[in-house]
Amino acid sequence: MKTWKCISALAVLILAFTFSASAADVPNPAQKGPYEVGHTNFVVTDALRNSEIGGRPIAIYLWYPVDAASVNDLTPRASYPLDPFDISWPSIQSEDYESLGLDRAYLEPPASSGRPFPLVVLSPGWGCTAWDYTYIGTRLASHGFVVAVLSHYADCSWSCPPWDPLTIASFNRPRDVSFALTELLARNETGGNLLYGLIRPDKVAASGHSLGGYAAMTLAAGDDDICDTMYDLGETPPPEFCGTATPPDPRIKVIVPLDGSTQVLRFYELARIKTPTMGMGQEWSMLAASMPPPWETWQARLHAAVQAHPAYRADLKNSHHLSFLNMCESIPILGKMGIFPQEDVDSLLQVYCTNWIPSADAHRTVTEYMIAFLKTHLMRETGYQQILTPGWALTHEPDIEFFVTEKRNAKSITEDWPADFVYFMHQPGSSQARGPKDPATKLPVQHLRIRQ
Repeated sequence: MKTWKCISALAVLILAFTFSASAADVPNPAQKGPYEVGHTNFVVTDALRNSEIGGRPIAIYLWYPVDAASVNDLTPRASYPLDPFDISWPSIQSEDYESLGLDRAYLEPPASSGRPFPLVVLSPGWGCTAWDYTYIGTRLASHGFVVAVLSHYADCSWSCPPWDPLTIASFNRPRDVSFALTELLARNETGGNLLYGLIRPDKVAASGHSLGGYAAMTLAAGDDDICDTMYDLGETPPPEFCGTATPPDPRIKVIVPLDGSTQVLRFYELARIKTPTMGMGQEWSMLAASMPPPWETWQARLHAAVQAHPAYRADLKNSHHLSFLNMCESIPILGKMGIFPQEDVDSLLQVYCTNWIPSADAHRTVTEYMIAFLKTHLMRETGYQQILTPGWALTHEPDIEFFVTEKRNAKSITEDWPADFVYFMHQPGSSQARGPKDPATKLPVQHLRIRQ
């Protein structure tokens, strides 16, 4: 029988109230960091895919640290195109987001003299675009990270059709991330480029939301067959894609899936993840209340499988799948731009932004934990570790349940419960449940399309 480490009340108190001397010296990850933020966006093309249109375009929205002395009130602000591929829609301005609480970003100022910086590459949820994650890009950049958020061609809902089925999207997602990483590192080596000398190639993290979370997991573990998933795809997969394996990318050093689609991978594939991992997602009971079994195990399944040390699970209370976007800020802006009718704005805000965790609280919590994790396990900096404990969540973060349970060894994947895994439902870990490693009944596809 598997031995689970339980945290005693005394240990919780020690973790909660003991702070290292260096903790007072680090910027508070729950607030804007010491850097100002620059932004640029561009499209790169992978000539080996989508040959029918001259290659596969991949849009990159990039936020990066800037010295305060390099900008002022007259410096142009960032602009975020709604459709980065053919610019058929207008752009959201940084000022629009700033008025609703997101951090300021400037248009292509010089990068900070403190470069190079670590890189975070983020893949959006299925149907989402890069500007849906502006809050992550700006906040992490202010703490010394370069953040590249992608928009995936034929995979970003209403603003940039066409629309690929899940099999093709799953094939393209990790490949888009790897190709974008290669292009970013090439610009990093090109004199005269805005990105020259900006990135540390040895400090690269992958993140992603929903299907983008699958991409991050696949870049760490690989995927043996994109057609062999836990989803009911609702489609006939193109035969040329089935049997296709996706290799991991060794340049990725840590991963941070956000409500990631673990069901696209088998449990044994997830168990190949050896890079430090923090999975953030919806809290267990919210999944159980809103979706049929075994969806409530969505986040716990990743945490149970991953063999990395450390492996963390952070459940965001009273959240839903779209709480990890800045959609509650984008919707009213799109209404003012005349893109969404006011009745749609009112309806969407009522459904997604009322009676849930407030958007500002969700953003602050997600980015605080991302920064603490990346600073600790990608950059090996001290002063943030106390945040990555159950005790900190219990005493400081009422919106998070935090788990640090880990396996004895890799053999426990098959030794203890061959068909099921065991997980803690709630912090501080006194109540356990079981979930199927690979559900016999496939799960329906969950779309992230705001407008059908």
